[in-house]
Amino acid sequence: MRALTGTAQDWPHRVRLRLEPGPGETLDAICGGEVQVLQRRLGYRFTLDPVLLAHFAVFEAGAHRGRLLDLGTGCGIIPLVLARRLGRADITALELQPGLFSLAERNVYLNRCEGEVTLVQGDLRHVAETFPARGFGHVLCNPPYRARTAGQSNLSLEKALARHEIACELPDVVRAAAYLLVPRGGLCMVYPASRFSELVSVLRTQQLEPRTVRMVHPRADRPAKLVLLHAVKGGRADLTVLPPLVVHADEDQAFTDEVNAMVG
Repeated sequence: MRALTGTAQDWPHRVRLRLEPGPGETLDAICGGEVQVLQRRLGYRFTLDPVLLAHFAVFEAGAHRGRLLDLGTGCGIIPLVLARRLGRADITALELQPGLFSLAERNVYLNRCEGEVTLVQGDLRHVAETFPARGFGHVLCNPPYRARTAGQSNLSLEKALARHEIACELPDVVRAAAYLLVPRGGLCMVYPASRFSELVSVLRTQQLEPRTVRMVHPRADRPAKLVLLHAVKGGRADLTVLPPLVVHADEDQAFTDEVNAMVG
């Protein structure tokens, strides 16, 4: 296990990291410039999904306080949005791939979030080797959810591991969350709407009961592509289905006001 911890007073003396884009990297801004993100131009790049998930977790699933863990943090986008835009602290983020872990490390220091975010390099399939049971009130995950062979031919290994069910599958994520969560703790996930019934079935094998669901539609007149879901460990069957979240306005490719408020 490799971990990064620190306090605001340590910055930037504790580590010497390159906090500007290097060759083949970009520096991107979201959340009105509050979040700065270093990414590889040709490697894995975050999408809108984790931004939607972070806001859903805080505003719809009660993740505005308590210890929180992001499983598979990638470049660190979820912890950065939680800390910089949404005022969260006491965030731990787990990442398997060394290259993405290093990128997340740089992003944490770039955004001066080392007092709010702890990074750990490790495998969510083996969380018991890294974390104590029942240590978190909230777990968030934007997992890889494409089949192993779907569209991999032109992907780098980094992209493939982040997007495809190679290093972990849905049952691995759910088992990890069930181990990590306190009783009545909450798991928040973003997942394909086409796999919603499968998601619910797997959650219930680990006594994680869906509590809140919101479907995400690319446009108001099109079927949902994603589902945002909050499940409670040991919760009762009492599901709330929220109004749909529409990403793009009808007239053009612009975001709707709701989504623009999250990213702009």
